[in-house]
Amino acid sequence: MNEQDLATIAGSIAGVLSVAAFLPQAYRILQRRSAKDVSLATYVTIVVGCVLWMYYAYALGSPELFVTNAVICLVGGTIAGLRLRYGGH
Repeated sequence: MNEQDLATIAGSIAGVLSVAAFLPQAYRILQRRSAKDVSLATYVTIVVGCVLWMYYAYALGSPELFVTNAVICLVGGTIAGLRLRYGGH
């Protein structure tokens, strides 16, 4: 196995873990129907960062990086939306 293969494996695992890291938070919000303890600013920042990463990936011609960040953006945006819906006061 060469260095490029190892980098591909590492990138794939990193992408899956990066997406998976947000799923427990989304699940907890849905389960409790409450998001009052979730920082909206954090998830807005994540979404903006992912959009910028997506542009970077597009500019470099890296579909893997683009798709990973698109999925993270979708999950982060969903959590931000859930925060707005279930955030309370």
